Amino acid sequence: MLQVEKLFQVAAHSGSIYSIISDSDEFVYTAGSEGVVLKWNIQSPDSAIAVAKVSGQIFSLYLFQPLNQLWVGTMSGAVHVLDLNLKKEIHHFINHTASVFDIQLSNDGKIFIASKDGSISIWEATTSQFLQTIFIAEGGVRKIVFHPTRNEMAIGSSDNIIYIFSTDNYKLIKKIEAHANSIFSLCYSAGGEHLFSGGRDAMLYCWDVLNNYHELKKLPAHLYTINDIVLLNGNLMATAGRDKHVKIWNADNFKLIKVLDKEKFEGHKNSVNKLCWLNEQKILLSVSDDRSMIAWRITN
Repeated sequence: MLQVEKLFQVAAHSGSIYSIISDSDEFVYTAGSEGVVLKWNIQSPDSAIAVAKVSGQIFSLYLFQPLNQLWVGTMSGAVHVLDLNLKKEIHHFINHTASVFDIQLSNDGKIFIASKDGSISIWEATTSQFLQTIFIAEGGVRKIVFHPTRNEMAIGSSDNIIYIFSTDNYKLIKKIEAHANSIFSLCYSAGGEHLFSGGRDAMLYCWDVLNNYHELKKLPAHLYTINDIVLLNGNLMATAGRDKHVKIWNADNFKLIKVLDKEKFEGHKNSVNKLCWLNEQKILLSVSDDRSMIAWRITN
């Protein structure tokens, strides 16, 4: 039986937290509406350290671990690159004209930045050199995920469409039109057989990647927007919702296993925006509009 233990809840931010990333099973970074990036030691969570302050709200973070550089995406469209060893900003890019919603690293070592302006910009991770921009959709791009073995990526857009692109030539392979509103979250299964998607329509979909992304399952998973989807260990998956809930699912059959809510688990009191799974410690971290981060230990 699945066991969930709330380890701690900490609130050091002065506003909503929109992003969380880890550099190991010990340290994580969070950022949000007040423009501050905090570094946390999970073993001593009461001692968060501010490592950066930028102008405007922070919507996205990516840590390029080989160089210990933190990429920070803001509401204005600006991207800051911070050298955490030197403790200073080394690049400040204004390539996008609207909010930067996601920053991800491709399988071949390129940084992909998704923006509300409808485009994705591509950068060389080791040099921070700009390579090119791909226009995706008028509605804006919210999420990018890379297939673990195929040379393709899935892109979630505010025009309600999931775009599948080749990462060899950046050509469109397929458009998936099913969601009734913006797509906020995407996640490939560990082996790449399935793609999971969630959006503002509160629907959770499973797509059969090996069968041309045919729809396998769907269900109304939350009351409002599904903000994030992450894989846990084994066949477990977690979703974060604007309905204040973190939900744990069997990813194989979409069976709901646990609802981490305020009433039963002393969970969040506002929208849960992002999740981060620390596999070695079996800890799921959730961040919220309530300005807090909660650590949940999840074991079978």
